[in-house]
Amino acid sequence: MWKKILTAKITRYLFSLILLYFAFQKVNIVALGKDIISVPWWVIPSLLLYLFPIMILGGWRWATLVLVRVTFTDVLAFTKAIYLGGFYGLFFPTPFAGDLIKWTALLKKYPNISKTRFVGSVLLDRVIGFTALCFVALVAICFGKLFGYTFPNYLWIVFGSLDFGLVVFYCLAFIIDFEMLIKRFKKLEKLAEIVGLLRRATKSDLILVFGLCLISEPLWMVTTWFIAIIFGLDLHLLDVLIFMPIIALILVLPISVAGFGARETLFVYFFSSLGLPADKILAVSTFNGILGIFGSLIGGVLTFF
Repeated sequence: MWKKILTAKITRYLFSLILLYFAFQKVNIVALGKDIISVPWWVIPSLLLYLFPIMILGGWRWATLVLVRVTFTDVLAFTKAIYLGGFYGLFFPTPFAGDLIKWTALLKKYPNISKTRFVGSVLLDRVIGFTALCFVALVAICFGKLFGYTFPNYLWIVFGSLDFGLVVFYCLAFIIDFEMLIKRFKKLEKLAEIVGLLRRATKSDLILVFGLCLISEPLWMVTTWFIAIIFGLDLHLLDVLIFMPIIALILVLPISVAGFGARETLFVYFFSSLGLPADKILAVSTFNGILGIFGSLIGGVLTFF
C-alpha cells in the first residue's frame, strides 16, 4: 500500500516538473519573476478579503450537510475548519488530503456528532461540489460555442458524457435501491457509501448545497480576472467565465502536485487561443497559485485560536 502511495507521489512530482518545463520553456523566467514581485503589497490581502465571503458560503454549505439547524456561529466554525484544511493540504501533494482531517477541528465544538457523520459530510460535499462544477463547465462550453470560442471536439464528448453519467447516477440513487445493488460488488463499496449518504440527506439540503456551489464556484473564478487586470492582461470577464470552469474541472484529476504545472499548461493552452501573450498568462497563473498558498496560510494562523 505504502509503495503504491509513494509511487503515485513521485509520479505526480515528475509530471508537475515536466508540465512546468513545457509551460515555461519559451518564457523569460527572470522577467516573469520581476513582474510578480512588482505587484503592490495590498493586492493579496484585498483578494483574500474578496475570497472570505466565498469561504463563508463553503462553511454554510458544509454545515448544512452536518447540522439539522444552522446558525451563523456554526457557519463561522465550519469556515474556520475549511481554512484549517487548506493549511493541512499544504503538506500533501493534493489539497484533497486536507479534507481528510479538517473535520477534526470541529470535534470539540460538536461532541454529540459522530466522526462518521463528519467524514460522510466531507465526502458528500465533495460529490455535490464536483457535480456543480461539471454542470458549470458544460454550460461554459455551450456558451463558449455560442460566442465563438474554440474548443477541442473531445471536450464536448467528455464533459457531455460526464454530465449525462451524473444525471443517470442521481436518478438511480433516488429512484431505485441502487445502494443495495452495488453493495454486492466490493470494488464499488465507496460508490455505495456515496449513494447511502445521498439517500439519507434531505432533498432540500441537497438543493441548497448545490445552489451554494453554483454561486460560489463562478465567484471564486472571478479572482483570475482581477489578477489579469493587475498584470495588464487584456482578459475579459466572459473569457474567464468560459475557460476557468473547464480548467478547474480538468485540475480535479490527480495528475500533478496541488495543480502546479497542470494549471500553468492549461492556462497557456486555453487563453493563448485568444491571442494573449504566454508570459502574461503564466504570470496570472503563477500568481493564482501564490494566492492559493497565502489563503491556505490563513489556516495556519487560525490554529492558534
